[in-house]
Amino acid sequence: MKSAGSILSSLIKTLGIEDKMTIASLQREWSRLFNEPLSLHTYPVELKDGELLINVDSPLWLQELKFFKGDMLGKLRAYRIASIRFKHGRVYRSRRTAPATGTPDTAHGKKGISASEREWIEQIVSEIKDPELRDHLRALLEKAAMRRP
Repeated sequence: MKSAGSILSSLIKTLGIEDKMTIASLQREWSRLFNEPLSLHTYPVELKDGELLINVDSPLWLQELKFFKGDMLGKLRAYRIASIRFKHGRVYRSRRTAPATGTPDTAHGKKGISASEREWIEQIVSEIKDPELRDHLRALLEKAAMRRP
């Protein structure tokens, strides 16, 4: 019998949303992965075939990041990222994650799920056309989020 994790992993690959889930996770974790000031001037915007596109808010930082590229890539290997590319663009500070403790989102009756986790889950399931499958995947992701320490 297969574990729920392996079934879910297989489903995610079959639906073609693996990169979308990874980028959503990176966007949530960005400020924890990279300390300030780096996290304030950069933001991951796209992932395709192992290449991460990172927006940088100024030409000065764009130039400076050449020195950090290797270190950044080292931290991102855990996300199966093989290369990174920088471009001048908008950095979305308003979508940054809340502090590590997070505030449970009890307004929706789901204890233990923060607003940022709920946003991440909705971003993931938004691409799924089948409403029943979308609801099941949402429920699985919510359960997984509630079980995390």
